[in-house]
Amino acid sequence: MTRKRAAMATATIDYSRLIKARDIKAQRDLIPAEISLLQAMIVIGEVKWAEAMAIAEDAAYPWAMRAALRGATVLVRNSETMDTLAFLLGFSPEETDRLFLDAAQVRL
Repeated sequence: MTRKRAAMATATIDYSRLIKARDIKAQRDLIPAEISLLQAMIVIGEVKWAEAMAIAEDAAYPWAMRAALRGATVLVRNSETMDTLAFLLGFSPEETDRLFLDAAQVRL
C-alpha cells in the first residue's frame, strides 16, 4: 500500500498532451459544413457506397429516410440525413468528420 502511495505522490501530469476546449473547437471549425453527394461518393468508393445504398433501399427501412438519401444532392454535416448515412456506412463521428475533410478536397 505504501508503495502505491509513493508512486502516486511522484506522478506528474504532462499538460502539453492535454487538448483544450478551444483547440477542439478550432479543429471542428475546419470541418466543412456541407459537401456535395458526388464528392462524398468519390471518397467513399463504389463498393462501400453500393453496400450502404442497398441497405437504404430495403423496404423495411423508413420511407422518409430512403427518400431523403435518394433526393440528396448536398450532405450537411450536422443533419439527420448525414447521421443516417454515417450509420449505414458504419462511420464513427470521427470518420464522418474525415469524410467531410477529404471530400472537400475533391474538385469536380
